[in-house]
Formats: sequence, structure tokens, C-alpha cells
Amino acid sequence: MTEKITGSLTALRLGHVGFELHEKLQPHTADGRRSGDGGKDVICSASTLSRCLNVPDWAPARSGVRRRLCAATQTKVAKKNIVIIRYLIALNPSFARKVNNVEEFTYMKFLKSFCKIMDFWPEREEKNSKTRIFRLRYILVLQFCFTLVAGVLYLTNSVGKQTFYDLGHTIITVLMNVVSVSRLILRCFKKYDVVGQQFINKIHLYHYRNDSEYAMKIHTVVHKISHNMTYIFSFCIIFGTVTFNLTPIFNNIGSGAYKNPRPDNVTLQQCVYYALPFDYTGDFKWYLLVAIFNVQKTFFCTSLFILFELSLSLMIICLWGHLRIFIHNLNHIPAPRNSLEYTKEERQEVDDTLKKCIQHHTLIIGFVRIMSETYGLAVLIYYAFQQVVGCLLLLQCSQMELKTVTRFGFLTLVLNQQLIQISVIFELLGYMSDKLQDAVYCVPWEYMDTSHRKMVYMMFRQSQIPLQLKAMNMLSIGVKTMVSILKTSVTYYLILKTVTTDEA
Repeated sequence: MTEKITGSLTALRLGHVGFELHEKLQPHTADGRRSGDGGKDVICSASTLSRCLNVPDWAPARSGVRRRLCAATQTKVAKKNIVIIRYLIALNPSFARKVNNVEEFTYMKFLKSFCKIMDFWPEREEKNSKTRIFRLRYILVLQFCFTLVAGVLYLTNSVGKQTFYDLGHTIITVLMNVVSVSRLILRCFKKYDVVGQQFINKIHLYHYRNDSEYAMKIHTVVHKISHNMTYIFSFCIIFGTVTFNLTPIFNNIGSGAYKNPRPDNVTLQQCVYYALPFDYTGDFKWYLLVAIFNVQKTFFCTSLFILFELSLSLMIICLWGHLRIFIHNLNHIPAPRNSLEYTKEERQEVDDTLKKCIQHHTLIIGFVRIMSETYGLAVLIYYAFQQVVGCLLLLQCSQMELKTVTRFGFLTLVLNQQLIQISVIFELLGYMSDKLQDAVYCVPWEYMDTSHRKMVYMMFRQSQIPLQLKAMNMLSIGVKTMVSILKTSVTYYLILKTVTTDEA
């Protein structure tokens, strides 16, 4: 029994589990019933559990009947193994239950719930096209366009009346609004849904996990990375929204703006400013209305920034896993066993392997091309935004005041982290392209016949084309572009710092 449970642990680590085991593990009585529940639950023995764990494709009927771990606690070793099983299930819950499609993974459910809030989840064909105009995505486009115009008008009206440091805050929010509008407009196009559904239904490694043990291993690694990344980024959405809105509240409390009567020359601060026909910096009623509006506005804006990069990162990491599997398959094309030529059976095996490799490579190249066509303009706007805002954020943080550091410090870290992350992840494609060329060249083509050599030559020509996303076919997305943006931002910051110091 102990050997079976130990073997099941190995299967669980490799991700060979596809069954439901989400019940809480609680102590049971000697007769196999959970203590305190009246014995109404159906119990499975440790031998049944071990047998089920060792079968990768096993899954119980989805009838909702609870199965408990009880008999495996008869020995000390079994108890220790059950603790390890419990720990592994808690660590990676998506592998501990049966999933029928990609959207049933825990991190995908979490991502989908955030995207559904603002109608950003890629959908299938619309059944009722008459209701498309009333969807939230179109309402958000109108809202962000209105706030963009109102922000630009406020900025033009404030020139000459406020210092450059004060104007810098509004410039940053206006530019963030521009990026948000570009991504909302992208969401309104059908090609966004096409790319998202193709990723979910065709590209995700879940659909290839049973091809080989190595494919399951890579699927497990990619799953864990995606799982952790989704939760970290979701935390950043909440934390960024709260931080950006609480900072002006604390500033108002410190300046006494909430007191009645309010001190002279003290106005109510907002996290985002607009040119509006009423005084929301002096009248508390209008201030409260705009503050509530800014909460949902900053939440949507933060979500658009983070979820966009998160979606791209998940796709690229999945493509990285595909390339790892593809290179592994190429490296394991066998040479002839007993002669300088393949036998008939070996030729058939090589033929099947080469056809699968070509189809796999074509799938990867096609998805990279569709991603470039869909996200190219949005990524170009984002890189331009990083170039301009990077120096402004450094300038704001250089004041080294508590109110500016609390407001712009976290924003600076998050934006730079997103730029570095998206650039490094995109650079993985170029790195894997170099390894792919070597893998194709190392295929034992010298033992193959003419038809198979032509297939290898076709793959070799395709592998010479770098798998790299380009923004509008102009700007390569990668580490070099990121370094160039960071260097230029620091240079512009030093220039602006000198100019503002001279003006002061």
C-alpha cells in the first residue's frame, strides 16, 4: 500500500492527475466514517485511492458524491504520504481535480472573472448581434473618450497657472487614458475574440498534455507559472486602485480640507482631474461625486493595463512551452538502429514524426503572426507611453515628498515592472528561435530519403524566420527595445530636472 501511495505522489508531481479531489481532508473514525458527520459520506479506501491516482486519465463520475481518505491512515508511513498529498493538492489545486476545458482551471476562472467585469473576455460568435451596441465595452469606450477630452481641456486650462510638477500628474493620467482607449477600441474588434478563442481552444498546452510525458511536464511548469502570475497581477489591480485613490484622501485629511469651515487657500484634491462645469475642488457634494467616479475609473484603467499585459504574457509563455516540446521532439528523432538507412517501419515512424513537427511549427508561426497583427498597434502605443511617462514619473518621485512617493512610487514600480516583464517574455521567443535552428539542423537527415530530406529542409527554412512580435511591423518587442526606452527615460528625466530647477 505504501509503495502505491509513493507512486501516486510521483504521478501527482508530474501532473498526471486529472481527477476531482477537492474535498477537505478531515479525520475519520475506525469504521471509515468522518467523525461528527453521522457517516453519510461515501468512503474510499487507501488502496482505491492509490489505484485511482496511478491511472492518469481516471476521473470519478461528476455526481457530487464526496469521497474521503480514511483507511490510508492505518500506518505511520501512510499518514506521512497523505500529508504530502494534501500539501501538493493545496499547492496546485487545478491539477487535483478533473477539468474538461481550459476555462475550468483555477487561474483561468480568476482571470475570466476580472475580464468579465468590464466585458474584456474573448467571446465566441454572438447569437444576438442586436444587443452588441449595449455591451459594456462600448459604454467604456464612450466614458474613456469623454474623460480623455475633459482631461486634455483641464491640462490646457492649467498651463501657466500650475507648476510643471503639478501638471505632471495630469499629463500622466491623460496619457494613461490614451492607452486605455486604444485597448478598449481593440476589444471592440472581432479579431480580439478570434485570437483569444484560438488561444483557449487550440494553443493552450492543456490540449497537448497527453502527447508525451515531456509535454505533460512542460504543461505542468507553464501551468504553475501562469497560476502564480495571475494571482500576483490580480493583487496589483486591487492594490494599485486602492493606493491611487487613498493618497488624495490622506492629503485632504492632512491639509484640513474636510474641516468645516475649510482653511483658506485649501482645495479638495482628486486622483484624476477634469475640466467640468462645476467646482468639484471646492464644493464637497461635487467632490464626492467625482471621487466615486474616479474609483471606478481608476479600477477599469488599472485593469486594462495589467490584464492586457497578463493576457499577452500567458500567450507567450504558452508558445514558449510549445517551442520546448517542438525542440524536444526534434532532438528525439532516432537514427537508424542497425544500418546506415532506415527500415520500412523506421521510415514510417520518421514520416509520422516529421509531419507532426511541421504541423506543430506551422501552428506556432500562424499564432505568432495573428498576435502581431492584432496587438501590434496597441503595443506600439504602449511603448510610446512608456517612453514619455517614464521620465515624468522619475521627475515626480525625485521630489522625495511623502505625498508624491506614495502616489507615484508604486505606479512607477508597476509600470517599469510591466515593461521589463513583457519585454523579457517576448524575448523568450527569439531565444527559442535560435535553439530551434540548431535542433532542426541536428536532425539525422543524412540517413533519410529524398522526401524526408525535403521535409527537413522545409522546417529549416521556416526556422530561419525569427519568431518575434513586431509592433506594426516596425518595432521589435524585446529586451533591446526595453533597454533603449529605460535609457532614454533617464536621459529625458535629467533634462527635465535641470529645466525645472532653473525655473525654480
